Order: sequence, then C-alpha cells, then structure tokens
Amino acid sequence: MRLMNNNVQLIAILSITLFFQAPCHAENKQQESLQGYRAEIDKLDAQLIQVLGERMKVVSAVGRYKASYNLPVLQSKRSEEIVQKNIQLGQQAQLSETFIKAIMHACNSSRKLG
Repeated sequence: MRLMNNNVQLIAILSITLFFQAPCHAENKQQESLQGYRAEIDKLDAQLIQVLGERMKVVSAVGRYKASYNLPVLQSKRSEEIVQKNIQLGQQAQLSETFIKAIMHACNSSRKLG
C-alpha cells in the first residue's frame, strides 16, 4: 500500500511539474519565433541600407554628370515622375502614398546633406 502511495505521489509531482513547465516551453517557442523575426528584420534592414547606399552613389554620379554639362541639378518633371512611379510600386507592396513620399523626400534630403 505504501509503494502505491509513493507512486501516486510521484505521478502527482510529475504532473504538477509538467503543468508548470508547459508555459515555459511555450514562452521559449515564442521567444525563438520572435528572435527569428528580428533576425529577418535585421537582414532586411542591412539590404535596405546597401541598396540606399548604391542609390546614393548613382545619384552622385548623376550630379557630377549634370555639373560637367551645365545641366540644372533639379528637374522638377523628372522628380515628380520618380515619385509617382514609386507610389505605384509602393501600392503593389501595400505601402501608403504618404510612406513612399516620405522615403523619397528623405532620399532627396540626404543628397543635399551629403
């Protein structure tokens, strides 16, 4: 009878232990998923910075070209075409017009700052 009581106690202890470990396991899974998403965001951020850096190099080359041929630095029609084209591309990627305009404005501002 005593052995049976010990087994019941052991099963109860194991059950309680497993019950309290379950949330920890779920939290670990959540943290792993969150870390995976964060790693993906970090990777995409690095790609964005790389592409923006390449864009700035081309913009600088265009500036040098325009300077060598005495062309106006800002061509409003071309700037507006670029913004409108990128708004359309942004819509396809479910990005708002406001967001795209902010990015384009930031790109133009960084050219002036650099």
